[in-house]
Amino acid sequence: MMTVELFVSEETMSVERQQQLADRVLHELTTGESAPDSVLDMARELTHVVVHRPQVWATGGPDITAEPRYVVRITVPGSWSNNREFGDHIIPMVTRAVADAEPDPDRLLHRPHCIVQIVGVREHAIGALGRSMTATDITRLMTKDFRDSGVRPEAPKGYTIDPVCGMTVEWATAQITLTHDGTDYAFCAPVCRKVFAEEHAIGER
Repeated sequence: MMTVELFVSEETMSVERQQQLADRVLHELTTGESAPDSVLDMARELTHVVVHRPQVWATGGPDITAEPRYVVRITVPGSWSNNREFGDHIIPMVTRAVADAEPDPDRLLHRPHCIVQIVGVREHAIGALGRSMTATDITRLMTKDFRDSGVRPEAPKGYTIDPVCGMTVEWATAQITLTHDGTDYAFCAPVCRKVFAEEHAIGER
């Protein structure tokens, strides 16, 4: 569950270009090589990208009309924002998606004209379906179709499949694991491990 607000200083940007930019960011955030289609489909449904073109914008440096600026505010559950790996993954991804819409795609990698802010929302201060939710609830909602399907893709040698979200995890670098009924599992994120543990009544250690 992610909301992306993209503020653009370019006064002449057409509605069509704004839509293309929003679609590009949404696509970048919800595309994964190893994630099942059902999980990605729900991720897209729970992700919203809104483009704003403010009437007033003041900042220093080069002429803002010649070199447009971008401010991207990404609102997510707090446990996601507190994870450095999340920021290290999302910030370059969003910057690249915005840069690809520029005449010079390298500009935003050399000048600080695309500022990305990740804002964490505390547990139960975000929700859907008419109720407040935790990061664990959101993960359950996002992965429900995959888990209910009973379909488990075969993992390549040296890898395993996260039983909650279906992502491919390499055993050699897996940091989030759990053993249940004599079987070892690896997870892509702590929240997936938590969902699995709760659904199998395993005490968190």
